[in-house]
Amino acid sequence: MGILDKAGDIARVAVTAGWVSLFAACTFTPWQSLSREGDEEAAATAHTPTDTGAVVASPVAMPLVTSSATPVAATTAAAAPTGFYRVKAGDTLYHIASTYKQRAADIAAWNKLPASGQVQKGQLLRVTPPSASTSSTTSTPSTPSSSVAADAKASASAAAGSAAKSTAAAATTAAANSTATTSVANARATSRLVWPMSGAVTPTSVGKSKAIAIAGGPGQPVKAAASGRVVYAGSGMKAYGKLVIVKHDAHLITAYGRNGKLLVKEGESVKQGQTLATSAADGAGNGGVLFEVREDGKAVDPQTRLPRATP
Repeated sequence: MGILDKAGDIARVAVTAGWVSLFAACTFTPWQSLSREGDEEAAATAHTPTDTGAVVASPVAMPLVTSSATPVAATTAAAAPTGFYRVKAGDTLYHIASTYKQRAADIAAWNKLPASGQVQKGQLLRVTPPSASTSSTTSTPSTPSSSVAADAKASASAAAGSAAKSTAAAATTAAANSTATTSVANARATSRLVWPMSGAVTPTSVGKSKAIAIAGGPGQPVKAAASGRVVYAGSGMKAYGKLVIVKHDAHLITAYGRNGKLLVKEGESVKQGQTLATSAADGAGNGGVLFEVREDGKAVDPQTRLPRATP
């Protein structure tokens, strides 16, 4: 072989080595992203260390791009509790609202988002209404025993209230009766009237008028219960016999009936205790007087306006 042939061989070896070096430098190509289904085995073989000891660079793993058609909830269901969503990179408020079929304004309100509606990666957002996602507290139904106890308590309270009202009513009535009795006693103690005759007293009436019959001996004096003026003296009213009426003031009038003899005339002024007439005798020889008191035109029980005991 000549010198030129040796020089050519050396040149070819050098060129071949250069090409090998060039291809070795270009092995960073991302095989995984370019391979088709079923090519994984070929890719693994292409990246296995060679028998010569040359190390082939490992393929660069490309990020898995989620298609926009895939629901956001599919990748976050396990990362957030029911009714919530954890924001991922690239999410927007409107995309999240559309995915969960909610209004963006509602999600913004539920989560107190800024007016811009901006969301942050990793932020946990409520995507269902609070009433729908919040567990409702179910009240424990009343057991029969508790219902009975409640009814019994209510009945006891009602009974106690009724008893209290009855007691209060009884106390009020007793107080009213006591007051009335006291008033009568006070009226008698401070009465301006005196008994027209002494004797046994019998309550009676003439028509609808209350009166008292005071028994006494025939010819016994019948006296004026209080000072006043005689407005009637006569026998024009059969039920009263010989009658004397004395007006004491604008409110009070006294009447003395069934007398034996009249001793005063109409228009005459009389003083308290002055004799107006004498008592008459009945068929059995007993005397007495029929006495009435009228206040503001109405007949009242004379005993409530007279001192307690007869003279």
